[in-house]
Amino acid sequence: MADFKRSYFSELQDFIQGGSKGELSKEAERYLDVLYLLMNLRRKYGKENAIAFIQRPPFEIKYRRARLMYDEAVNLFYADDGIEREAMNNMIAEDLFKAAQVALRTAKNSKDLEVYGKLIMQARAAKGLDKEEAPKLPEEFYKKPIKVYSLDPSVLKLEAADRDALAAKIDNMEISEDEKVRLKRDAQVEDVDFIEMFDEQEKKTRHEA
Repeated sequence: MADFKRSYFSELQDFIQGGSKGELSKEAERYLDVLYLLMNLRRKYGKENAIAFIQRPPFEIKYRRARLMYDEAVNLFYADDGIEREAMNNMIAEDLFKAAQVALRTAKNSKDLEVYGKLIMQARAAKGLDKEEAPKLPEEFYKKPIKVYSLDPSVLKLEAADRDALAAKIDNMEISEDEKVRLKRDAQVEDVDFIEMFDEQEKKTRHEA
């Protein structure tokens, strides 16, 4: 007989998520039978009566343990991702759908059909079907964007600047000659002399030292 003092929930969950391959231990099978029984009893007699039933022979499970097993049964049979809140919502939705079917079968007038309609709407809300699905983003959204860095305006399909006119504007600016040279180099009006730049930087470093 299974030892109901310990839980086999993780073993059962792994077994089911793994496609029910392999074999369960006899104790885990017995434990699963009781969890399944709890859910069947809940549907017909309610939660508290289901818990009370497994406290009697032949199970004789203590009250605290019986309640924990009930919670495990809910999560095992109703949760998509092992989340208790979602499991409870699924269970409530199932009960409401069943109640709606009973209301429909026994309906005798328009008011009875209104009850059916309300139950269906409540069941949809419990299941989350009343909410619009989030729009799916295109696959391109998740791809890393390609960035192109270039000093050549033609790459971006832009017109090239008139370098002579740009140089003339810089020459007419009231700034030092060094600043004019720097601006012309930045604007690619003049070629950059990297050896000269290195020498200038080396002199600057020596001066600051």
